[in-house]
Amino acid sequence: MNANVCPVCGKEVMPYSRFIREAEPWKTSLCGSCGAKLRRNSKVFRFLLLMMLPLAIVGLALFLLLTTMHLEYWLNLTALLLLASAWTILTNYLAWRYVGWVPAKEEKKE
Repeated sequence: MNANVCPVCGKEVMPYSRFIREAEPWKTSLCGSCGAKLRRNSKVFRFLLLMMLPLAIVGLALFLLLTTMHLEYWLNLTALLLLASAWTILTNYLAWRYVGWVPAKEEKKE
């Protein structure tokens, strides 16, 4: 399933290279095909919370494993930072692939 489909025109909203730079769950983005204002589906917040659970479990297991190996502190910190970085990229990619877009509601300014 490709969630990178515009609900207005049915074409691709944006390539991943653009998505990683500018798409945020709380911001509106323009469709790259038709220019419609879109925002991420509200499922994105549940997805982000769901992705934090495995990160916490894997991170804790890695931390406990590294501390029992009695490695230097900077090695433990580097391994945990690499895990967090890789998990962030994975989460971002999966959100691009599986969390869809909805038309943005126009806010009335008074």
